[in-house]
Amino acid sequence: MKLLRQALIEGSYLLDLDARNIRSIFHQTLDHVVKRGLLPAERRLEVENALLAREDAAASAIGRAVAIPHVYLDFFTEPVIVFVRLDRPLNLGAPDGIPTRFLFVLLGPTGRAAEHLDTLTQVARLMSDDEFRYDARVAESHHELLAALDRFAARMAPPLAVERAPSEALSHTGRLFGGLLKDVRRRLPHYAADFRDGLHRKSISSTLFLFFACLAPAVTFGGIMAELTDNHIGVVEMIVASAGCGVVYALVAGQPLIILGGTGPLLIFTVILFNLCEDMSLPFLETRACVGLWTGLLLLVLAATDASCLMRFFTRFTDEIFAALISIIFVFAAVHAIGEIFVDVYAEETTSHDKALVPLILAIGTFYIAMVLSRFRRSRYLLPYMREFLSDFGPAIALAVMTLVALWFKDVDLTVLPVPDSIRPTIDRPWLINPFSLPGWVWLASLAPAVLVTV
Repeated sequence: MKLLRQALIEGSYLLDLDARNIRSIFHQTLDHVVKRGLLPAERRLEVENALLAREDAAASAIGRAVAIPHVYLDFFTEPVIVFVRLDRPLNLGAPDGIPTRFLFVLLGPTGRAAEHLDTLTQVARLMSDDEFRYDARVAESHHELLAALDRFAARMAPPLAVERAPSEALSHTGRLFGGLLKDVRRRLPHYAADFRDGLHRKSISSTLFLFFACLAPAVTFGGIMAELTDNHIGVVEMIVASAGCGVVYALVAGQPLIILGGTGPLLIFTVILFNLCEDMSLPFLETRACVGLWTGLLLLVLAATDASCLMRFFTRFTDEIFAALISIIFVFAAVHAIGEIFVDVYAEETTSHDKALVPLILAIGTFYIAMVLSRFRRSRYLLPYMREFLSDFGPAIALAVMTLVALWFKDVDLTVLPVPDSIRPTIDRPWLINPFSLPGWVWLASLAPAVLVTV
């Protein structure tokens, strides 16, 4: 890597070279080497013929839009490397079929095979990194290339085994509400800026993205909860709860970037609590409200005692396991729902099979479009800002497109979410409930499930 860095510093690079074949590439590259005084002019033709002969024997394109032409001759005293980025990719016979955009032309003396092999290995490892190839494609100067090289080196560097002191924000104060007061003092100077920065025009795309990021799980979990709780909690309840709690939390909690919403474990807990209430002939919503009040009290106690300082003992592994659990719940719920549609349709012999086939097509189409667009940021198509837009709004675009496709199948009786026409509960009931109508033992017993929700 030192050889490439030194070459870029000394100007051994050609950006957006206009060439239409391999001979033109070698000709212009060697002219550049001659001008820099690294190759005698009378030897230029000999080196060019050697490169062409090497290319005829075996293509130097290794794939991923990269080629590494190299030749070693006696009159070279030191290795020479030239980085070349073509104006238009060329088909140079790469094994993966991708046209070549980047070339590393290596020249050097014979008898130093180990050094040359090490250089080839480093270049191959460098160009296998997707982020560096992207940076190399958009770089406008050798300074940006050097910065991209530094970022690659930082990514590949092994982590330092240094014992870090716990963050001051996660230190135990030993005072009642001590950590909470420190949070308020720390965030208060930035409180107004959170609102001003949110009104900036560049925040529009992030705001729309977060809107769909909050809406999608609310609709998904709301639909599943409606089915599993006999419509006691549905899509409308989830949207209202996510919106109301999210706004209040952002205004008074000093954490405007935290997104509140339903999660997989909460869904499982709610369904288990509903089934338990059914078995014990208890009103579900009143019991759920009682559990929620206990949960709020427990969280208040944790905030008062600086319990958040325990977070410094958790690792990323804990977060990844939790994320994996939520993903598994999402996947299982989707597959299970589609499976039930097939079972119901094929149980009715007179029903058209389109009622099962169309939901399957919609589900696969939504998944495919969302996955493809989420990875579009690293694509070679369209302009960079277009790729960013499609990648950021991939899930929203997938939902919108497949919703239009669903509307196109007018003759198919598709099952839709049970959503009322106005902002009112999914079933006919008032918004407010009275948890104090429960027996006293239910209030005490609700403490046990509240502990689980708190965790």
